[in-house]
Amino acid sequence: MGIDGDKDDFVGDILRPLSDSEVDQLLDLYKARFGVRNFHYLLMYNQRKWDRQLDEAQIPRSDPAYISLRKQFFTHRAGDFRQWGTYVSLHRDIVQSVSFFSWQPDGAAEMWQCLEQTKRIEWTQGALLTNVDLGFCERIKELAGQRGVTGMQPRQCFGMVLPHQAALEAEVPELLSEFDMRRLTDEDAAMVHATWPNKGEGSLAYLRALIRFNRTLGICRSDTGELIAWIFQNDFSGLGMLQVLPKAESRGLGGLLAAAMTRRIARGEPDLTLTAWIVATNWRSEALLKRIGYQKELVNEWIKLL
Repeated sequence: MGIDGDKDDFVGDILRPLSDSEVDQLLDLYKARFGVRNFHYLLMYNQRKWDRQLDEAQIPRSDPAYISLRKQFFTHRAGDFRQWGTYVSLHRDIVQSVSFFSWQPDGAAEMWQCLEQTKRIEWTQGALLTNVDLGFCERIKELAGQRGVTGMQPRQCFGMVLPHQAALEAEVPELLSEFDMRRLTDEDAAMVHATWPNKGEGSLAYLRALIRFNRTLGICRSDTGELIAWIFQNDFSGLGMLQVLPKAESRGLGGLLAAAMTRRIARGEPDLTLTAWIVATNWRSEALLKRIGYQKELVNEWIKLL
């Protein structure tokens, strides 16, 4: 069951938490219908991987230090997710993030009932609506306005994709002798956090959790050990949070990290499709990923509620 299950505040809510076995069924449904390149499939795949890692580490689901790795999946209380794949995912890190989808024909009525009637979505507390299908964008913005949201920042994003075999064969440029590459450690979290543009309440714990349980890579100066660039595996099991400090730009470190992480993930997770989300106007990142072999798979919106 999810972190809060059906606690008192949400008894009778239209969103019913899915059990682990039901999320596994939902994962299989999305794989069968859309394949392993689908971003909703990858979201569920990664969460079940995190669940297993946290269980093996004997970390309870209520542990606030790891709440950022605990997405909860819900469906319509009176529906059957096996028919239309209707789901809503809620995630807590810096703010609440919300993902949703359904393939129900003629407007996905079941999904919209969930979004319109649930009390679980924090509309006016800065929630982030992630990976929103373009066909759902206008209606979800209207709904947010009806719920009291006075401002929104919608960003059109490209989902970039690299098939697994190509990821295994990704060419990693040679690292110059003045640099070393290593996995990030807990001691690096504060450094990354200090320069991270998305930091907020709870974000340092989020980074520490990612460093402990996700794949990460950092590049340091070989003479001083100073960390100057890094990349994380994100919650789609793809590439995320790539950053090179200004003092180290134009040295090819971003492309090297992206290629190295691509190959490392592919070697560690058989058959996984490699992905990355980039803002549609970020031509530099798009070009960097295309050099490795990534291609645009789809365009969706990520909508920040202000």
